[in-house]
Amino acid sequence: MEQNAISRLEKELIVILKEEYSFYQNLYIMLDKQKDTIRFNKDENLLDIFAEIERCHKRIKKSEDKIKAIKERDPKLFRLASIAPNVRKVVNSIVTLVKKSITVVSDNEKYMNMKYNRIKDELGELKNSEKIMQYMQNDDTTAHFINGDS
Repeated sequence: MEQNAISRLEKELIVILKEEYSFYQNLYIMLDKQKDTIRFNKDENLLDIFAEIERCHKRIKKSEDKIKAIKERDPKLFRLASIAPNVRKVVNSIVTLVKKSITVVSDNEKYMNMKYNRIKDELGELKNSEKIMQYMQNDDTTAHFINGDS
């Protein structure tokens, strides 16, 4: 009886993990596309990228909750089913995709930090230019006396 329950849970885990594998494949592809968008200065797409990232965070949380619920149903049975070779194979594939995704995210973060610093510098230059323009526009042609009397 217990072997049958383990087999059922193993099959259930494989179905769920294959869905998760598909999600992580798509996530990796999306992150790689984002890298190109970030790298080639397509600033108008940054808001879309942040929205996609938020959706992915929610989807990852949903994945974690799904597996956690199965584990909490019967921890002993879950442990036995999770060591099955077919389950381990899919889990290892997901782990590999997650590692690759983390590398791409790190690269994207470096590019975003460089972009942020560039924009910050440009804003600083604009503020300085504004002060210079204000000074030039305030051409006060009246005489100024050293003792403060006008």
